[in-house]
Amino acid sequence: MSVTKYQGLIERLQERAGESLLTVTRFTEAESEFLYGEEWFERFVAAVDTRSPEKMHEDAVYNLQQAEVSGELYGSRVRSEIRVTEDGIGIALYPGDGVGFHVLLDDEASVDVPAVVDEALGEIGEPP
Repeated sequence: MSVTKYQGLIERLQERAGESLLTVTRFTEAESEFLYGEEWFERFVAAVDTRSPEKMHEDAVYNLQQAEVSGELYGSRVRSEIRVTEDGIGIALYPGDGVGFHVLLDDEASVDVPAVVDEALGEIGEPP
């Protein structure tokens, strides 16, 4: 159901990143859901000794909460956080209302990250 709702987001990310787009997830405090790339993620988790999906969800929620608090404290809303690792680029999107999205691009990605963030948040329907 959410996959259909966010099809525009997936299409926009595919236009920008092409084959480098690995996963897109939507999360709230209560749950996470894959919008794109669940099969890739399952293969990754099976092949690499990593944190459990539950711990990854907890980490994402913690980062979302910190972004929301930071915006309240400093008067400048955190829209996104970027993590660049040797394996790729992770882009956390915070459109507001306790919802976050995580986009994972592979290490071959060559994208204009600010433009990707702006376009993705526009597709999600970021509040003004």
